[in-house]
Amino acid sequence: MVEPTSLCRRLLGVFVAGVFSLTAVGCTHLTPAMRAQQKALTTDITHTAKKALSAMLSSPKIRQLQGAVFGVVDVVDETNKRLNTEQLTQMVLKTLQEVGKDHFFAKRAEVEGDSGDSTIKQAEQMRGPTTPKPASLFLNTSIIQRASNEYTENILALSVVKVSNGLQVWSQEFVVSHSPQTHQPK
Repeated sequence: MVEPTSLCRRLLGVFVAGVFSLTAVGCTHLTPAMRAQQKALTTDITHTAKKALSAMLSSPKIRQLQGAVFGVVDVVDETNKRLNTEQLTQMVLKTLQEVGKDHFFAKRAEVEGDSGDSTIKQAEQMRGPTTPKPASLFLNTSIIQRASNEYTENILALSVVKVSNGLQVWSQEFVVSHSPQTHQPK
């Protein structure tokens, strides 16, 4: 027969091993349904971002800054969805370049102290007349999740800040709407 303290130690050991294995492996695994949900949300965010950037660029406050250079800051994910922020940042940058191509310039923001590629920094220091100017505006993008008793909604928040003085020029929040392609009935 097993002593009670020995049994408790064994159970405790099994419990600790189980918790460790769940946190190390099980909780980080995405099921196919979770991946599909994440992909649909990313598509919805992309669809909403295109509308949001068009609205931003048509704003009188932004239109008066024609010729400005936007520095696109990395997208911040404030949801529990673990979104691919690198992919979303690239999408925002590409969309801004496409939508504002005749009126604005856009490039990835260089944050001071950032460990970016030194070759790029050297090239910017040797700036010639055809090299793009440094960013005069920062575009900050966040994905926020708001929950109520009835539903959870995702919000795309955009804000434009002047680099020279840190003042916010424009900001707006957009509800991430479901695009028809990602939510068709089966």
